[in-house]
Amino acid sequence: MIKTYTRGFFTIFPLFFYLFSLIVLSGNICLVPAKAPTTSKIAFAATPNGNWDVLLMNPDGTQPVNLTKHPAADHTPVWSPTGEQIIFSSDRDRFPGSIDLYLMDPDGSNVRRVFGKSKDRAGATWSPDGKQIAYVSLERGQFVLYIGTIDGKKEERVAFGSAPVWSPDGTVIAFNVGWPERMRISVLNVETLRQKFLFPPEPQPSWMGKITWSPSGDRLAFSWLHREPLKDFLETQTIYTVNRDGTSLKQIVPEAGLQARAPVWSPDGSVLLYQQVIINKALEKKEWQIFKIDASGGESIEVGPPGWYSLGDWFDPTYALPVSSQPHLLTTIWGEVKKK
Repeated sequence: MIKTYTRGFFTIFPLFFYLFSLIVLSGNICLVPAKAPTTSKIAFAATPNGNWDVLLMNPDGTQPVNLTKHPAADHTPVWSPTGEQIIFSSDRDRFPGSIDLYLMDPDGSNVRRVFGKSKDRAGATWSPDGKQIAYVSLERGQFVLYIGTIDGKKEERVAFGSAPVWSPDGTVIAFNVGWPERMRISVLNVETLRQKFLFPPEPQPSWMGKITWSPSGDRLAFSWLHREPLKDFLETQTIYTVNRDGTSLKQIVPEAGLQARAPVWSPDGSVLLYQQVIINKALEKKEWQIFKIDASGGESIEVGPPGWYSLGDWFDPTYALPVSSQPHLLTTIWGEVKKK
């Protein structure tokens, strides 16, 4: 077994993953360091031309830029801690329905697979020092959580679950367990690999989506459906926050609208982005609309036009710690790579 320890500071990807397949590692790696954005940018997936691509936009929804422009389905973009790379999920090198993890520079160049081993992977989250990732594989009908090194050389199976997200202090990973109808948030101690349930305190009928840590690491935001029977109350799924210890549950977005999910914190922790189903009256059909709301609740504000979206991650260079060039700034120790 591999235990990973590093220095660090620190969906939508749906819970229903594609069936994965085996792929090989690409050797096309650029040696010129990529440059992080100089202004705040949100990475997300959308269908600008009827196909899922990874895009960037400003926090107000303006100036969307398509990074991938590829016929594959590209999903779940997540910024590296320094903003120099984006990791995302794609089925680009195999038949439709398979998926694995890829890296690219912030301008969409230098796309390459992370791993060359025989695993199918999706839904990645970065360790705070940018050297490791946690991700999920669908194996024999179960979601399995892995931790691996970003150079693709090592990986370890650590738990059953989905939608992992690394805490800003690097000590734990929050993830979903109990799929499909009794879902709960659990946390994994990355040093001991021990798990404990966080929320809800006891099992109950429940569907949960993407989980995300506040930048300060004191709260989690997530989408949650808990009215019974679940299938009859799909539109009541909405956005909540809870303290790191599982207390002080707070509903952020009212249930008055349609289904809301995929929360994303602003880098300063003051705002949450989320996406919600709306009725496009002009087209007479349902679409997604991105909204922003104060992290404590309040009035929601539309961001960008309606469409088909999969919210990813928010990067702001003002709040990025330069872990690559100044590792002495990092204070949280959670180990070193070793194998038993």
